[in-house]
This record gives sequence, C-alpha cells and structure tokens, in this order.
Amino acid sequence: MERQQLKLMDMIAAIVGALDKRELFQSIIVHTGRQHAQFGVKPYHFAAFGEALIWGLEQQFAAAFTPELKQAWMTLYDAVQNEMMRAGS
Repeated sequence: MERQQLKLMDMIAAIVGALDKRELFQSIIVHTGRQHAQFGVKPYHFAAFGEALIWGLEQQFAAAFTPELKQAWMTLYDAVQNEMMRAGS
C-alpha cells in the first residue's frame, strides 16, 4: 500500500507540475487514464477519489484551504477525471 501512496503522490505532483505545459499535462492524463481503464476503474471510483482528495486537502491545510483554493482544486480534479475517463474509453 505504501508503494501505491507514493505513486499517487508522484502522479499528483506531476500533474500539478505540468499545469503550464499543455502537451506534457495531456500526455500524463491520457497515459494515466488508459492505465486506470485497464485496472477496471469506473466513473464512480473517480468521484469517490475526488471527494476523498478534497476532504484530505481540507484536513491537511485547514484555514489555509480557502474557498478559492478549494474551487481551484475541484476544477482541476474535474478536468483531470474527465480527460482520464475519455482516454480510458
């Protein structure tokens, strides 16, 4: 499980790090979406993970996780999940 946690953190860091590099960002998302489709990930899995991610960020950053920052993360996650689902179908 620890290995999966590290892979998840690396993937989040790669996505955030590629936000201003459209081609790299798209490549990461497409590749990851295809991998997740092979693992059998369904749309409801993405929704559950998104909720858990936002909750975890709220817990970790407390008052520093402003409504604007929360909205930015939700927007990013929605875009990522939509692209990953499209790539995996």
